[in-house]
Amino acid sequence: MKLETLSYNLQYNLPKVGAVETIVGLQGMNQKNSNFGEELLIPDATTNDIGLLATSHIHLNKSDFQLGVRYDRRSIQAEASGTVGEEGFIETVDRNFNSFNIAAGYKLNVSKTFITRINIASGFRAPNLAELTSNGAHEGTNRFEIGNANLNNERNIQTDLSFEFSNEHFEFYVNGFYNSISDYIYLEPNGTTLEGDAVFLYQQQDANLFGGEAGIHYHPHPLDWLHMESNFSTVTGKLKSNGNLPLIPANNWANTLRLEFNKISHSFNNGYGFVTLKSYFEQNKVSDFETSSDGYSLLNLGF
Repeated sequence: MKLETLSYNLQYNLPKVGAVETIVGLQGMNQKNSNFGEELLIPDATTNDIGLLATSHIHLNKSDFQLGVRYDRRSIQAEASGTVGEEGFIETVDRNFNSFNIAAGYKLNVSKTFITRINIASGFRAPNLAELTSNGAHEGTNRFEIGNANLNNERNIQTDLSFEFSNEHFEFYVNGFYNSISDYIYLEPNGTTLEGDAVFLYQQQDANLFGGEAGIHYHPHPLDWLHMESNFSTVTGKLKSNGNLPLIPANNWANTLRLEFNKISHSFNNGYGFVTLKSYFEQNKVSDFETSSDGYSLLNLGF
């Protein structure tokens, strides 16, 4: 398979008006997929993307507002492959996808050490070539993937909120998000096999994704060469039919001890060493035909 991609990004900063900075831009991509081997997963195809955007940043004394609008269009033309009625046949695809989105964000400097942010935005994602046309064994994942040529745009509204505290020796943060998605595209096993591989289908259904992360970073005085970091992150994926989304990662907790050699001895110009323990929790919130996974930990050492 040969993939040729041409992308471009044009940006213009409008003259600043008072506390307001505005940027307008144009982004695009042309991508061509060509097959040369005996086996193929996706067909010969051409994808064209174009996006127009504008963002405005308003700087106030202790706060900032950011606003944005964007229009996107994707077109995909894929050739038919194989013989109608036989396994592996991929039909012709000629689809266009359009979307208009807005975003707004607010940051408040409550004090010199405490910052809070809130953002709300709509978004979209057009189906890609693999999701629309796949019909074969994916050797990299040991899955037989079957696409869906009738997939629509994913559309979503996401809200996220964050709090950050930091001073010379201590940092703490907590972030949370809630993402409501219409026509969410996901890959799900159906309990059957083909050519020895489990069959996965590209599906589409309304869903919610929500979660967050929290962490600390401590480097005590006078031990400026010592850094202790801890981070916990979690995400949950639910179908609006009350089922669980597949392929959702397990909750994880990472703890790191880091030593900066150049602050221990002047013999070192630079360099550091670390030990990290990353623990993944049991994942039993799984979809149909998906297996639960046990918890485990990884210990990393390096310098």
